[in-house]
Amino acid sequence: MVNHNFLRTFMKLVSTRHFTKTAEQLHMTQPGVSQHVKKLEAHLGKPILHRFGKSFELTSAGEHLYQYGLKLLEAERELDECVGGDEFHSGECRLACSGSITLQLYPQLLQLQSKHPNLSFSMEAAPNARIIDMVRQNKCEIGLITEPQNDPKLKQQQLAKEPLCLVLPKDVEYSWQALFDLGFINHPDGHHYAIQVLEANFSDEFLGMGQIPQRGYINQISQILTPVAAGLGFTVLPKAAVDAFPHPDLIHTAILESSIKESIYLLHKKHRPLPKRYQLINNLLLGQWQH
Repeated sequence: MVNHNFLRTFMKLVSTRHFTKTAEQLHMTQPGVSQHVKKLEAHLGKPILHRFGKSFELTSAGEHLYQYGLKLLEAERELDECVGGDEFHSGECRLACSGSITLQLYPQLLQLQSKHPNLSFSMEAAPNARIIDMVRQNKCEIGLITEPQNDPKLKQQQLAKEPLCLVLPKDVEYSWQALFDLGFINHPDGHHYAIQVLEANFSDEFLGMGQIPQRGYINQISQILTPVAAGLGFTVLPKAAVDAFPHPDLIHTAILESSIKESIYLLHKKHRPLPKRYQLINNLLLGQWQH
């Protein structure tokens, strides 16, 4: 059986990527960290780190050990939740949503945490497919998605409809030829958004995203409009993400003949009861979108 104390040191080392920082955070000495790694390697009979200079990469055995550690930590977290009671204003809330929803929701969650310091929030910005997968695998309890699901194991509730915006550089005229000449700035949900808008507004010309040159890809929501502002392409984003861009004078949103609003759904497992604290998030979402 793997020594949990040694494993804890290894997991922290992978997180920090630095022996000295690991020692400081665990109140150990650096040689002590190295000793724990050596004992794990002796137990497994294989090296778990490939060292080069002051850096390292995980070996195949090290990667398997790390994945084992993640599963063990998740099991311990679930055990703590089960035996630790179900408090309305205490515990960790895990959720996932798109980057644009994160921009709206995360500051409000922090305000909620300020009122109830025993709460904590683990939030991941991800595309729809990743969010759904996280809910299915219990990596988060609730997800906010924009595609309805037919999975009988999942429960969904429509919360709102958010406008999708086609965004161009400031001085570029909105036309099919202009879009084609510019090319597309892609992002994790880029094609999903763009197909809806382009099919509705250019039904004769649009034959799929493959016909439009892709000028770049970025997965950071706050940076998606940066290349658009620089004149390097166009993109499609929810209105909240456009409103949050700090340089609105460098972009403009096209006036669409057929506007598109995308539904936002609250998703969680149907037969996995949510702890009481998630009611706080549910109330927050309903208050924001269902006026």
